Amino acid sequence: MLITDDDNASRNTVAALLSPLGYLVRFAANGEEALAAVEQETPDLVLLDVMMPGMSGFEVCRRVRERLGGDYVPVILITALDGRSDIVRGLEAGADDFLHKPVHGAELRARVSNLLKVRDYHRLVASERDRALATVDELRQQVLRADRLATLGTFAAGVSHELNNIAQVLRGALEAPTTTPEEMLNVRDILVHVGGHVTELARTILNISRPNKESGVGELDLSRTLDEVRNMLRLTGRTRHALVDLVVPQQACLIRANKVHAQQVFLNLLSNAADAVADRREPRIEIGVRAMPGDRVEAWVQDNGPGMPQEVLARIFEPFFTTKPVGSGTGLGLPVVKQLVESWGGTIQVQSQPGSGTRMVLDIPALTPSTPGAPS
Repeated sequence: MLITDDDNASRNTVAALLSPLGYLVRFAANGEEALAAVEQETPDLVLLDVMMPGMSGFEVCRRVRERLGGDYVPVILITALDGRSDIVRGLEAGADDFLHKPVHGAELRARVSNLLKVRDYHRLVASERDRALATVDELRQQVLRADRLATLGTFAAGVSHELNNIAQVLRGALEAPTTTPEEMLNVRDILVHVGGHVTELARTILNISRPNKESGVGELDLSRTLDEVRNMLRLTGRTRHALVDLVVPQQACLIRANKVHAQQVFLNLLSNAADAVADRREPRIEIGVRAMPGDRVEAWVQDNGPGMPQEVLARIFEPFFTTKPVGSGTGLGLPVVKQLVESWGGTIQVQSQPGSGTRMVLDIPALTPSTPGAPS
C-alpha cells in the first residue's frame, strides 16, 4: 500500500487501520514523493489525500495513471470534500473510490479488500490475454509452416520429373561413344551443365523449405524477389508450360519484410497462376512491381486463365476453401498470402471475371529513408 498524505498523524492512522490485514505499507508526504515511490516500485493500491500543498491528490492520481499505462492499480482518494463536482473531478482523474475523513476502519478495510479483488481480476485478464495472444501467434506460425510444407509437396512431382530428365541426360552422356577429344569435351560440357542444374535445383528446394527464423525482417527488393521466385518455379518445372513475363523497373522497389515470407507470397500467387493457365492454348503470366506515389509499391501477378465467377471470388481468402481437386490444394495459400501482406501494412485486391483471366494486385508501403528502420 502506498499512503500519501502531508499529515503524519493521518498517515499513521490509515496504516494502523490496515495493519490487522497484514499489508505492507509505504508512506509519501506529498505528490512528488508519491510519484517517485510509484516509479521505484509499483504498489498494489494507492491511498491519496486530496488536499495537499503543492500537487493535489487529483493531479497525483492523473499522473499515476499516465505513468502506469495499461497496468491497473486501484486509487482511493481520501478527502474532507463532499461536493459532487469534487467527486466528478476525482473520477475524471482516474480514481476508483472515495473515502471521507475521518476514515472509518471497517469501511476502509472493506473498500481496500474489494479493490484488491478487482486488481487481481485485471491481472488474471491480462495473463489470459497474453496467453491467448501467444497461442494465436503459435497457431499462425503453424499455418505458415503448413502452407510452406504444402507448397514444397506440390513441387515434389515437378522436382522428380526434373531429376528423371537429368538422369536420362547423364545416362546418355555416359553411354555415348567418346573416341575423339572433341567428343570427350562435349561429354564434359554436358556433365558440367547437368551438375550446375542439379546444384541450382537443390538450392531452390532449400530456399522454399527454409525455416522462417533464418530470415528476419529487413530491407527487401521486390524486383529481386520476383526474379528469384520465377526462377524457382521454372527450375522445378511448375511454369515450364507457360510464358512468364517479368516487369520490373530499373530502380529498386524496397519494402520492409521477411525474405522467406515474401518468397512464400509470390510462390503461392505464381503457382496459382500457373495452375490457372495449364489448359490454355497460349498460356501467359505476367508478374511485376513498380513504385507508386505516396511511398507505395504495387506488385501484381496476372494470368490469361479462365478467371473466377463471383461466388468463388467471394471466398478465395477463406481458410481451407479451394477449387482444386482433392489432394491438389490445402486452401491455405491465399489466406496466408493475405495475412502476410497485411502484416507488412499492405492490401491485396483481386480482379477477375470468367473468361478474362485473373489479376492479383498488392499495395505495400515502400521503404524510404524516412521509414523507421530504413537505411539513412
